[in-house]
Amino acid sequence: MAEESTKSGKGKHASDGSGPFYRDLAMMVLGILLVGAAVFFLLVLLADNPDSDTTSTPADSTTTSRATTSTSGGSTTSSTSTTTTSLPSTTIPVRPPEEVRVVVLNSVGVAGAAGRMTAELSDAGYQTLEASDYEPEQDPSRLWFREGFSAEANVMLSFIPGALVEPLPDEDLQPGADVIMVLGTGYEG
Repeated sequence: MAEESTKSGKGKHASDGSGPFYRDLAMMVLGILLVGAAVFFLLVLLADNPDSDTTSTPADSTTTSRATTSTSGGSTTSSTSTTTTSLPSTTIPVRPPEEVRVVVLNSVGVAGAAGRMTAELSDAGYQTLEASDYEPEQDPSRLWFREGFSAEANVMLSFIPGALVEPLPDEDLQPGADVIMVLGTGYEG
């Protein structure tokens, strides 16, 4: 009998066909596709509306996947395990313009630029403080915000595209203002 198995070129534990291997491979590929489709569906379903008046902070997500394949006595066993952990995203409501106090500072020396931007913000409903000059010159423009006003500062990017949105570098700067807009290099208003 030992002579028979060596004459056919197969060992004594070789399987006669490759059916179980391809079946297990197909099941593993199908499982991966189903998990991918489920993740895609959840992302589409939970996508934020870009026109809403809220700002979302991104959720952290961790995905771990483990596949194990073992062969014994002519049959192949395969198992796949996937674990996904997501932290909830936080939605921060944006205050309406009439609840935000803004001051515009001119750091580029363009005469009347801060006054014109102040009038534009006032027309949009913001509470505005008296415009002033600022040194040193900023490159690019800045939107500095006090604690709790980052969402409002980001909304104000529509007035000054390309500006950097940053926490207020000095708490003593312009007391009474929630957001400080500093017109910098590149501002042409």
